[in-house]
Amino acid sequence: MRHCSLSFPVIATIAVCSGLASAESPPAATGHDVFIKGLREEKEAGAKSVSSARTLSPVVSRFKGWFIDITERAEAGRLDGIETANGISLASKARDTSGWQFVETEHGYLVRAAGGKYKGWVIARDDSAKTRPEGPNLTVTPALRLARKPTNNCHWKLILTSKGLVLEALSGKYEGWFWDFGGGDPSHEESGREVAINVLLAEKVVAGSYFAVKPAK
Repeated sequence: MRHCSLSFPVIATIAVCSGLASAESPPAATGHDVFIKGLREEKEAGAKSVSSARTLSPVVSRFKGWFIDITERAEAGRLDGIETANGISLASKARDTSGWQFVETEHGYLVRAAGGKYKGWVIARDDSAKTRPEGPNLTVTPALRLARKPTNNCHWKLILTSKGLVLEALSGKYEGWFWDFGGGDPSHEESGREVAINVLLAEKVVAGSYFAVKPAK
């Protein structure tokens, strides 16, 4: 998302990760540990814990209150030999495709679709995705994919900040990058709601990196 600067004491030190340079993680809010504990609702083989379905919504821009979702126009592909769908989006109304589970593993969290056509698929990263400038001071990449099963690069760090939840990539070329979205991108109508195919990774935490998390209805 194209943003003005934030008064947020976070991105001063640049670290060189296994891929591109990335910013430091933002500081967690006082309620971070309680939030993480609250996600540990279910047990599942191969996981430390699993949450019930949650929605994730931006807290700024004209997309404030929209929901992380998957477009009906998703393009099929493959990543690490695994079937994928390219089209993680923001939708103006919640549907069964708007619910996500946080699956805690020893490598980090999986963000897994809780319903709809892609139920059970996880949000992964495609290292072959190209970067592009988003305004004069930010680099982003449309690297997010929905994968049928976990890939090499699908684990996330969850950080509850005073502004909302931040999701940080834990491996691959885009390790240390953060969820974001194109704030000026167009939307189109799909089955009675507006959808924008604009969810990205950004090299640093910006206003579009914060998400409100609520139980899915």
